[in-house]
Amino acid sequence: MHFWKFDRNIQIRLMLQFLTTMASMTVTPYLIVFFSKQLGTVVTGFMFLGVMVASVTGSFAGGYVADRIGRKKVIVACEAVIFLSFLGVAFVNSPWLQLPYVTFILFLFHHLCLGASGPAYQALIIDVSQPENRRAIFTASYWLNNLAVAIGGLVGAFLFDEHYFALFLGVAVSIAISLAITILLIKETYVPEKRPRQASGKQGQKDSSFMADVLGAYQEVLKHRIFLLFTIANLLIIAVEEQLTNVIGLRLVKEIPEPEQLFSFLALQVDGMNLLGLLKTENTVLVVCLTVLISYVVKSMRDRTVLLSGLVLYFCGYAWISFSSSPAVLLIAMFFASLGEVMHIPVKQALLANMVPDHARSTYMAVHSLFSIVGVSSAGVFILVSAWVPNVAITGMFVGMGLTCLVLFYRITTRAHSGQRLGKQ
Repeated sequence: MHFWKFDRNIQIRLMLQFLTTMASMTVTPYLIVFFSKQLGTVVTGFMFLGVMVASVTGSFAGGYVADRIGRKKVIVACEAVIFLSFLGVAFVNSPWLQLPYVTFILFLFHHLCLGASGPAYQALIIDVSQPENRRAIFTASYWLNNLAVAIGGLVGAFLFDEHYFALFLGVAVSIAISLAITILLIKETYVPEKRPRQASGKQGQKDSSFMADVLGAYQEVLKHRIFLLFTIANLLIIAVEEQLTNVIGLRLVKEIPEPEQLFSFLALQVDGMNLLGLLKTENTVLVVCLTVLISYVVKSMRDRTVLLSGLVLYFCGYAWISFSSSPAVLLIAMFFASLGEVMHIPVKQALLANMVPDHARSTYMAVHSLFSIVGVSSAGVFILVSAWVPNVAITGMFVGMGLTCLVLFYRITTRAHSGQRLGKQ
């Protein structure tokens, strides 16, 4: 993947991403259970919605501001608040103090700033990369992120229940390290053009002008037809993946209540819950182990071929997982879904980086993040629908979403391959 040939900013950013993601994943997957034990499921559900709103709000604000004042300022300010938030979370969840509602307020600030920094992080990498090396950069980013998730999740699984205070402190320390290195070593990658100051007027007029500028920036993004097609297609990909731990997970627990033989030649039995965990583990292990190998195998292939082939494998795998109840078949289907994931994600990210204009990268990334959040949130809709329709209908929906996604990416890559500008078409 030529990691040491990447721009220095990218090398540092990817290493910091690995550190902070690994630390965060020791606590993030277990927070819902943590709050549920203290406050109950209903209150936790409303808290989750509040956190989602904070993330969306932060993403829109951060995307706009990063295109106006630069990436580094936004990242530094956000990481400072995230560090203080986690330090506060550790303090109010120490052996001497338990304040769950204060914890929730601190997590609101955390997710607000996490959402705001996301578009700036993405834009920073695009700023100092070139079209010819973006596929390699996003392959490295994808592999490091999954490795961090695997390590952090494993550590949290064993330690969070009894040592969450130490883990919260560990996250705060990792953010502090990232903040210090960012301040000292990361260089600003984008200096926006100075805009003429408007004549002074009433505060209300200034606020109105500011809001008009923000809305105008996002309206400009929404006029970019190819980008919108891309974000809709990406939403469909995320929506299908999220169903593994939601609709598919619920079905497996219901249909396999008692342990069944995994393979005829192995004395290993699994029930629905065990199988769900096994599928998630298989996906993570395959991504970590296959990313470098697959990137080497497909490096001479056209991006379009790799992208569309990967999407076919991905959607076929998940469609079969949504229908089958055979443990062995499910594991085989997950292999093909994971193979497709490894193939399509780096190409898809490079395609996104190539289509966004230089002056509005963070704004575009903010809109892309919003569509991703909608894709994650679709899990609730599928759970409601699954209560009223047969399972074959859910599989049919997955197939329909896959075909729609393929058509959209076929159109996008056709436009790119023909050399036409990926702009307001």
